[in-house]
Amino acid sequence: MNVAFINENTLGHTSHVPRFVADLADRPGLEILPHRIDAMPLPPHLRSAERGIRGLNRFGLDGQLSRWRRATSRHVADQLVALRSRVRLDAVVVNTQSVGLYLPDVAPDLPCWVALDATFQELKDSPWFGPTAAARWFHPLTLRWLLARERRLFRHATGLLPWSEHVVEALRRYHPEVTCPIHRLPPSMRDPGPRRGDRLAGRPRLLFIGGDFRRKGGPELVAAWESSLRDRCDLDVVTRDTVDDQPGMRVHRGVEAGGSLWADLWRRADLFVFPSHLETFGIVLLEALAFGVPVVASEAGAAREILDQGRAGWLLPDTSAAAIARTVSAALGDPAELTRRAGAGRTRFLERYELGINAARLAGWIRGVPAA
Repeated sequence: MNVAFINENTLGHTSHVPRFVADLADRPGLEILPHRIDAMPLPPHLRSAERGIRGLNRFGLDGQLSRWRRATSRHVADQLVALRSRVRLDAVVVNTQSVGLYLPDVAPDLPCWVALDATFQELKDSPWFGPTAAARWFHPLTLRWLLARERRLFRHATGLLPWSEHVVEALRRYHPEVTCPIHRLPPSMRDPGPRRGDRLAGRPRLLFIGGDFRRKGGPELVAAWESSLRDRCDLDVVTRDTVDDQPGMRVHRGVEAGGSLWADLWRRADLFVFPSHLETFGIVLLEALAFGVPVVASEAGAAREILDQGRAGWLLPDTSAAAIARTVSAALGDPAELTRRAGAGRTRFLERYELGINAARLAGWIRGVPAA
């Protein structure tokens, strides 16, 4: 089967579709030949949708939520039409609904699977869509088109592929009209294999990975390390933002997910600390589980589900520097518990987030093969 895979290649979404595309391409026995379409970058005639309107964007009143999604959905639709002129497609998989809003118009005959990390209704009640009280007050006007288009796409869909259980629940709560199958399909990665050696041999190493340093809780972690943890452990920070090195803390920029430095940092880490303030999922957490690195994380996004209610890691009571310092100190002070939760995390990864297993499931759903 020829299947178009449409990727909302922004933020954490950049790693979602490409991993499934690569795995399916490498496994012809699954009978899916993937064709990748990226929503970004936008062509020149649509790039104005990326820019805010001065004086309005700071309040969330410039319509960019809708303008960007209109533009990327139009760009995707144009690419899909061009692909169908060259290839006989049998289905389309789009991640997420944000870039697939015109699919019912341009491909009404094509089976369509929609992956999503949140519904627009969930985002409406979060800082993603409502950064200010004024923005939330105007939601009935500013979100009307998006909500209507999302509902239309879900009605058109052959199946929905929510990333996590909280999205499954949101679909049932906000979209009772949906009658197509709903299958949980989380972000996934190939198994890098378990780490070997004593994690706490020598001076422990904390690892933080977050492109958006502030949103991911980087300042609070650094404050906790400076005030309480500097004397007992080192800190590796991976970010795209400007953060200064200091003795015991090394900042890494330009680290490519899946690259050799990225893998080396995971293999050398004794504890991954992720006090993020705002997520819809938290893909980096499953990467920690895959490498067998114990985790301390906030409850942002799907962290509670990923970490099995805290059995596969420590969930922070809040994201203050004091809470981070206390939780990290307690974790480092109990090597046996570190090892136990790291093992529970590896098991959790292999059961729920291993790419080969989930790609085979996706191929079966697309081909209409009943699950075993």
